[in-house]
Amino acid sequence: MKSKYHKIGFFFLLFITIAIINSSIRLQLFGAGIERNEIIPGKVISEINSLFYQEKALKIDTLMNSLISKYRFNGNVLVSYKGECIYNKPFGYSDIIEKEKLTNESVYQLASVSKQFTAMAIMILKERNQLNYDDSVTKFIPNFPYKAITIRMLLNHTSGLPNYMWLVDNYWKNKKNPYNDDIIDLLATHKLGLYFTPGRKFTYSNTGYIVLASIVEKISGMTFSKFMDEEIFEPLDMKNTFVYSCLEKNSKDKLNGFAYRGKKYRLLPETVNDGSVGDKGVYSTTEDLYKWDQALYSNDLVSYESLNEAFTGFKIRNKYDVPYGFGFRIANKDNKKVVYHHGRWNGFRTSIYRYIEDHNTVIVLNNTSSAFNSTIIRGIQGILYDSLSTDITHDIVNTIINTGVEDAIDMYNSDKTEKPIELDTLKISATYKLLIKNDKPEIASKLKLFEEMYVHGDLESKYMNDQNFFELISLKEK
Repeated sequence: MKSKYHKIGFFFLLFITIAIINSSIRLQLFGAGIERNEIIPGKVISEINSLFYQEKALKIDTLMNSLISKYRFNGNVLVSYKGECIYNKPFGYSDIIEKEKLTNESVYQLASVSKQFTAMAIMILKERNQLNYDDSVTKFIPNFPYKAITIRMLLNHTSGLPNYMWLVDNYWKNKKNPYNDDIIDLLATHKLGLYFTPGRKFTYSNTGYIVLASIVEKISGMTFSKFMDEEIFEPLDMKNTFVYSCLEKNSKDKLNGFAYRGKKYRLLPETVNDGSVGDKGVYSTTEDLYKWDQALYSNDLVSYESLNEAFTGFKIRNKYDVPYGFGFRIANKDNKKVVYHHGRWNGFRTSIYRYIEDHNTVIVLNNTSSAFNSTIIRGIQGILYDSLSTDITHDIVNTIINTGVEDAIDMYNSDKTEKPIELDTLKISATYKLLIKNDKPEIASKLKLFEEMYVHGDLESKYMNDQNFFELISLKEK
């Protein structure tokens, strides 16, 4: 009898031992997966990403070369894919008359793309408890003639304010171009009727953002340009970005605007409305706008709650949806949020599209009045979302690197639809070689193991049985 129990005990211990060994090996091969001494440096991660993104960059370049030969586009284009800048290139001339070439450091007037920076200044002050969005403008600018208008109405274009440019054109008699406080005085003096009762409608308003910039100055005690430098541009290392007013002359390099008229390009001079800022007036580069774009995924400037509000539309009278946040228009692609804005001023046409759930961004800047920014953006968007096989392969590679093979197997099976998923084995092999080259053999072996499992059809079930498991161990040892 004792002999019988001894045998049972022996087999029980043997079963437990095998299970422990099985789990240990499984953990080493698949599990919580990466040895901590094989953390991959950012430089290598960027090289891995480039393996997957270079095809898209080449397609974008082909598209751009086709479009510039078809249309009169002159400017800079930057594309960020999954947070990585994959394309940044100038096309044409900074001075189209003198034929001086554009560079990646060429500085453009952002026109209405400036509004998102003005909105950020207000958000910063709000988080410092120096204002509330529902404060009346008169709290900060006592001579402002419309007491019912709040800061929130200015941010989301529901104020009904008259067009300040019409005021300047018809009532400004001074030789000096008007600055923001001059425009406030014009509003106070002439007291033009509002377009509608504040808060009742949405009508895009440049005047509202002029007033917002004035509020920033009143609260901070700084010029708008100085506040933006100290609170946004310098913290984000946006070295080639600044606020420019023709009243505040500076020596910083910037582009001029041009227009194609009379079968040739003509330089567009500054206008009487180039003295004011807030609705426009921020100058920047594609590279600095990429830094701005990336910062909006963090809480470096304001909280995530504030950013979410800036990227969220609202309802008028609790009835009508308005797809505008704070300085950003809002749209959807495949049920995912896109925040964007265009700008147009004095020869400059500018655009930034942020596909925020996918961390994709397209920035297009031009200074020749060319009206094809949207055509370019649509073409690039098609390229960013056209290669499911490459995207899934990249996601799986990242999962193997970060958490192990078993999680990658789960991802592979959860992503499957009616049709089998086709992975790009050439890119998996290229990543394996790159990891070996950079002395990361443990991670590389996991990648190779997954590739072999995929090729041999061993990824079909979420969990492998013991026979398959031990076959894979022997496969790894060959």
